[in-house]
Amino acid sequence: MRLNNQKQKNMSWRGFIGGDTKAFEQIYQEHIDDLFAYGTKFHADRELVLDSIHDLFVNLFNNPNIAKDVQVKYYLFSSLRRRLLRASKGPLTVDFTQLPEDLLWTASHELDWIENEHQDLNFKMLKEKIDALPRRQREILFLKYYMDFDYEQIADLMHVSVESCRTLSYRALKQLKTTLSTPEFFAVLNFYFFLSETSMF
Repeated sequence: MRLNNQKQKNMSWRGFIGGDTKAFEQIYQEHIDDLFAYGTKFHADRELVLDSIHDLFVNLFNNPNIAKDVQVKYYLFSSLRRRLLRASKGPLTVDFTQLPEDLLWTASHELDWIENEHQDLNFKMLKEKIDALPRRQREILFLKYYMDFDYEQIADLMHVSVESCRTLSYRALKQLKTTLSTPEFFAVLNFYFFLSETSMF
């Protein structure tokens, strides 16, 4: 399923490069929610984030010299990250503990799972530990386990080496896994980012 989904996105990209406006609209619809979620982790001003995404797609639409073979999601994320870094006049307020409420969708099985009193306690314990992690470690966890980027993409996106990226991820996971067993851990980790509403790194 994941492979087919990636294949479809690549087809949309090639279609856009070939001048298909419907393919461009498809790219927008496929990535707007993830881009907004990621952008609001960097900047508390949602209007600025939306404006940056708008400018990104306008520039994309008007740019005739884009490579045909690119990893679309990575390209869009890195472009948005650069725009937000340039737009920020002061230190970034990056908070990956919250996602915009209007992006939340109903995952009944996960909601039922987290509402269990025992699991809710685990969630609170893990949240405290994630909140205490350094900014870069939180960003890596978000990109790796919520946005499904590989280490090479994350390293390039964050301007660090792949080795540093792996080390930061390992340190974060080692710190967090003392709270839960492995099966519980990844479920709660994803739900943590799913429920987030404010910037976190």
